[in-house]
Amino acid sequence: QFKLFRILSAHPPGTTYKLTLHNSADDSTLKTNIHTHGLHITGSGDGDDITRFVTGGGCLDYTWDIPSDHPGGTNWYHPHYHTLTNGQTAGGAFGMIIIDDDYSKVHAWAHPQNELLLLVSDIGNSVLGNGITNEVFQVEVGRWYRLRVSTVEPNANTAALSFNGGDCTVHKVASDGIWHNAALTTYSGSSFDMTGASRADYAISCASVGSTTVKWGSGEVATIEAGTFGSNTGSEETDLGNAPPKPASLTGLNDASVDGTFSITMSGAKINRKMWDEDVPLGVVPYGGIYEWTIGGTGAHPYHQHLYHMLIVEPGGCGFHQEGEFYDILSASGSCRVRFYAIDIGQRMVLHCHVLGHEDNGAMTWMDVTGTPSSNQNNVVAPAYQCSGGTPPPPTTTLHLHHPLLLLRLPSTIPSSYYGYPSTIPSSYCY
Repeated sequence: QFKLFRILSAHPPGTTYKLTLHNSADDSTLKTNIHTHGLHITGSGDGDDITRFVTGGGCLDYTWDIPSDHPGGTNWYHPHYHTLTNGQTAGGAFGMIIIDDDYSKVHAWAHPQNELLLLVSDIGNSVLGNGITNEVFQVEVGRWYRLRVSTVEPNANTAALSFNGGDCTVHKVASDGIWHNAALTTYSGSSFDMTGASRADYAISCASVGSTTVKWGSGEVATIEAGTFGSNTGSEETDLGNAPPKPASLTGLNDASVDGTFSITMSGAKINRKMWDEDVPLGVVPYGGIYEWTIGGTGAHPYHQHLYHMLIVEPGGCGFHQEGEFYDILSASGSCRVRFYAIDIGQRMVLHCHVLGHEDNGAMTWMDVTGTPSSNQNNVVAPAYQCSGGTPPPPTTTLHLHHPLLLLRLPSTIPSSYYGYPSTIPSSYCY
């Protein structure tokens, strides 16, 4: 079962979320873990460390420290234990994570009451929207909505998310959990390429009654029905406004002097001719620097890096990745120059091919972010343990939207004993 977690960023202070991953497999030797795309959290200790695991019947605790200036955005999660990532993700172990914006800094169309959520999965012979063959959204004519999309395809193949028919205007306003730097009406159209591990936010408004079919590649995943339904959703604003300000980790990179350069070459089982070794890094990245890397081979081997989003600085961009925008996954022909700021967090920074079978075969490595201040480190290596009573308690306050999609909204402040299981969350936080 996959779930959607909604995290309310506090402004300020930041919020620490404590989650427990329960491996409910009957096989006591089957290992799993969890990795997030888009969360600016540590890759070490009990944070987002992919070398940790829990076997069948056990529980594993995680701590996610969401800083007060964390960008609001659309993100996702999946298992990431080496050699088992492809099979478990293809089996449906994934979901969407939303970090809420500071809504005082974005216009009403982008607020939660005006959003549409679409989790696209392309696994085997089935292309689904929110776990069903054709999700349906009803929108009021003439109003603006925020469509959040996450695409999941184990080979991370690039396909077009297209809007077919109807009378709708669509602007792409964010990629991989980060609002665009360009004006919100810059990237407009009816078709937008995304990899099978991408996320994107769209501003959409339909001018007249009608139906728009949303496709991922050739597969129909949703229908947007525009009409006069009498709902109070959507915004009648004529000005979409501006993106909210970015944190220091995502500003000033384009004009900064770089502190180092590096080249990455992707292949089906190796990165820079080396296979995965969790004990030996590919190199070091000194904490606090701005780095420019040239990454090649991503057309057949989409590149994903943990911890830090990448700013595209290649003139003219790289394929559908726009120059001047941030991404955490890259797939383009030829080589691409990117920059990132190694700040806030450090220690283990994982890089890999997002064709998950290639990753499992060894196309993964890591950089050691050295000099990370002790106050920014996470060295809490909490071991897996037997769940209390064998299993977590059954859920009692959940609402299934479309099985198996489960949507949870987490409060902005939670007790330190919180466990990420539905029965522990007050019903007011589920919808």
